[in-house]
Amino acid sequence: MLVALLLSLPSWAQREIRLQQFSIENGLSQNTINTIYQDSRGYMWFGTQNGLNKFDGRNFTVYKNTSGDTTSLSNNDVYAIFEDHEKQLWIGTRSGLSRYNRSRNTFSNYDYPEGRVYAMRPVWCIAPADDDHLWIGASGGLFKFDKGLRKFEHFKINDSIQNANSAKAICRDRAGVLWIGTQIGELMQFNPNTHQFSKVHFPQEGTVNYAIASIVEDSEGMIWIGRDDGSIYRYDITTRSFKEYTFLKKKYPIRTMIEDKEGNLWVGTDKGGAFLLDPNSGRVSSLGQRKENETDVVLSLFNDAKGDMWLGTYHGGVYLFDKMDTTFQQYAPQDKQENASQSNSVLSIFQDDESLWLGSDGGGLLQRRNGTVKRFLQNTTANSIAGNTILCLEAGFDSELYIGTYADGMSVLDRRTGKFKTYNQRNGLSDNSVWVIYNDVDHVWIGTNKGGVNVLDKRTGKIVHFTNVMQDERTISSNTIRAIFKDSRGKFWIGTVSGLNVFNETDSTFTAYYYRDSSNTISNNNVLCIFEDMKKNLWFGTHGGGVNRYDARSNTFTSFQEKDGLAGNIVYAMLEDAQGNLWMSTNKGLSRFDVVNQVFKNFDTRSGLSSAQFNIGAAFKGKEGQMFFGNINGVTSFFPHHIRQNAFIPPVVISDFKLFNKPVLLGDDSPLQETIDVAKEVTLEHSQSVFSLHFAALNFSHADKNSYAYMLEGFDQDWIAAGNNTTATYTNLDPGEYVFKVRGSNNDNVWNEQATTLKVIVKPPLWKTWWARTLFVLMVAAGLYMAYRFKINAIKKQQELLTLLVDQRTAEIEEKNKLILETEKRNAQLVHQKLNDELATKSKELTNYTLLIVQKNKLLDELKKKLKDVVRNPGSSNLRDFRNLVQMINYNFSPEKEWKEFNANFNRIHKGFTDTLKEKFPELTSNDLRLCALYRIDIPTKDIAEAMGISQTSVKMARYRLRKKLNLSPEEDIHDFLKRC
Repeated sequence: MLVALLLSLPSWAQREIRLQQFSIENGLSQNTINTIYQDSRGYMWFGTQNGLNKFDGRNFTVYKNTSGDTTSLSNNDVYAIFEDHEKQLWIGTRSGLSRYNRSRNTFSNYDYPEGRVYAMRPVWCIAPADDDHLWIGASGGLFKFDKGLRKFEHFKINDSIQNANSAKAICRDRAGVLWIGTQIGELMQFNPNTHQFSKVHFPQEGTVNYAIASIVEDSEGMIWIGRDDGSIYRYDITTRSFKEYTFLKKKYPIRTMIEDKEGNLWVGTDKGGAFLLDPNSGRVSSLGQRKENETDVVLSLFNDAKGDMWLGTYHGGVYLFDKMDTTFQQYAPQDKQENASQSNSVLSIFQDDESLWLGSDGGGLLQRRNGTVKRFLQNTTANSIAGNTILCLEAGFDSELYIGTYADGMSVLDRRTGKFKTYNQRNGLSDNSVWVIYNDVDHVWIGTNKGGVNVLDKRTGKIVHFTNVMQDERTISSNTIRAIFKDSRGKFWIGTVSGLNVFNETDSTFTAYYYRDSSNTISNNNVLCIFEDMKKNLWFGTHGGGVNRYDARSNTFTSFQEKDGLAGNIVYAMLEDAQGNLWMSTNKGLSRFDVVNQVFKNFDTRSGLSSAQFNIGAAFKGKEGQMFFGNINGVTSFFPHHIRQNAFIPPVVISDFKLFNKPVLLGDDSPLQETIDVAKEVTLEHSQSVFSLHFAALNFSHADKNSYAYMLEGFDQDWIAAGNNTTATYTNLDPGEYVFKVRGSNNDNVWNEQATTLKVIVKPPLWKTWWARTLFVLMVAAGLYMAYRFKINAIKKQQELLTLLVDQRTAEIEEKNKLILETEKRNAQLVHQKLNDELATKSKELTNYTLLIVQKNKLLDELKKKLKDVVRNPGSSNLRDFRNLVQMINYNFSPEKEWKEFNANFNRIHKGFTDTLKEKFPELTSNDLRLCALYRIDIPTKDIAEAMGISQTSVKMARYRLRKKLNLSPEEDIHDFLKRC
């Protein structure tokens, strides 16, 4: 149980419990939290002195009263929140009762209209009555609210004393009886059937009663009452007897109480913080250290669906307590730093049967035993530790403790006598900076910072040095040693800053392993730690290359780094738990490595660590399996089997919808007709081309570690792994129907595989609708028909003109023939012959035009027939016919074809105008030549634009470019110039 866990903290551990805080800096509207509630969808709600807050783990949505807006919250001071069986959320405020309309994101407000004395203001608490009613505890007494009729029924507790009617606390027990605590300290029972109050008397009730702040029914049916004097009573309904708990009496006033899922009673107090009471054993524990104006006044408590506890404070915001965060315990060697050379950094750790030994950075050696601390410091006496910065600790086989210091050599402590013996450069060490010590049967191996490896013979006291010799590959690869280890096969491994070495005992030489650009070599030459697991696998932690596993059979290495899930690529120390998992301290926290499945689980400050930056070699595993890791803020201790995975499967919600990165308001012309977390679909115009969906997995403990995956069905081919990103943005989708899906996990990567979905409909533009396309085809057909009629009329007019011309010429010829019949007979014959030839040519042209018109008339008839079929059957089955129809129109009524006929006729009339212009100005394009022809015959700009299928502005631009190509001065008129050509 949680109380037992808190009470069982080791004596050396600090009692501060890590809480996750949310305040105005995170978006909360105000730091005084009057009430807390979690709704059925999984959102957390916080009632403050300045608004109502909805929280999804990342973002707060704030609701406040807006003057003149009757659909806003009735008042910003919120005291109670309750959700009924219909999942309607009810809010008690200083101005009455409000109901939250989830789909419209508005509020409906209700108040009891009668008198000031018995006014329903404020509403202190809300409790269920039945499906159709609510019980309201308010300053004016008890009220029953009919949700269907929207009417109140008032029950006065006391007619003579005004404060006696102020129902500060209400509890409806499992029998349906109401328990009411008043401002003047009276505990009342209310029978909902008879509408009668009866007073319940406390034992040894005096003349002074204290206000009742909280009433709770526990899982066993007991009624708990918390009062303003700090006293807590448990009332047994069966025996009608009280039991009093006095551990807070006359110390801290009670402000709130709640039972958690383990049966513990949580108590929030004024100036005392939060306490936990085990009702069975009566044991009490304080929830960590109180902080003035932060966690010392707890006004509200709530146990969420996961089992975590929320604490609402006065001026401190809201705190989340995850009992999993209590698994890591911390200890700092220095309560106060006496000088700049001291720090809380723990560089080495050792535990024997009686004591925990810690090597500090500047603070000497610490021995913690039976709750007391003894510090060994360097001094001028002969029997003292060599130095105050302790880099390593290693136990001897008897009572010796070997101690390596940063700059003062190695000390050996006899733990029985408390006497020290020191080895340094004066008596055999090659270097006074001792980084690692390994105790063997007859020898002590000492790794130094600059003097290589020193081996101390325990029997003779002599020291042998192994150092690097340039150009001799048989010597150790570097004199800077960081790790020494003897494996189960009897091999000595030495980690240096420049390679990994194996000692060859037969000839006292070394074989070095170096990093090379190969996948089966060690990943980094700077080796910080060496470890052998229970399966005899060797592991090497490096400075920048992660951790390496050595395969003795193939003499190769396999590395695991950040890209594989390791917390950080600098691995300082390793330990193994009873399940065979490796625990590694890194520069970015702790990593637990499942060797079999090759999966990492990482822990950092958000998981309860005091620091994520650990120290080289600072690790120790106790006999009971407790692990210790030294970091820059002290030492972290834990039992691996106490660390549980968060098994809570979080609900996933779509929390916001934005167009062009702006929030979308509800409205008739809006894509949203109801709030996005209620809506099943969203319909967008084709112009609303950029939209974003925001989502949240409602796991609130370390929510920044929640992960997400989403896809837009119909657009995305597969799920998109989004990490902890909570937004998906899409742009320029084709018209159609899509389904947005999102899944989420909690902070321990436990996924909710049931996707939350939203249908997204993108409407096509007007010109892409089937009826618009049909209308377009009809307009094209009508245009072609008009063009056909225009050509027929033109031909008729040309025929009439030619007939008139022939008649006039014939009359002139006849008149001339009469005058000069004799003398001009031959000339007349020649003129007549020429005229007949011209008429034959024109007749041939007219015949050709007539045949062309007849052919196009047939095509138009065919188009009309097919258009009727498309209009009668507009479905997708006629799509091929529609395409064939469009191809036929494009082929037979090509604008390019018409331009060719225009050019041919124009050049015959204007004597090769186009060819002459092209020869003079070769850079002119075909469009330029068409434009010149139209300007020569003085066609208006508007008609030119229609003829060429471009805008009038484009015609003006083309005219400007044409003037430049024709080298015209600003004064020259283009029409006059072209007429001269």
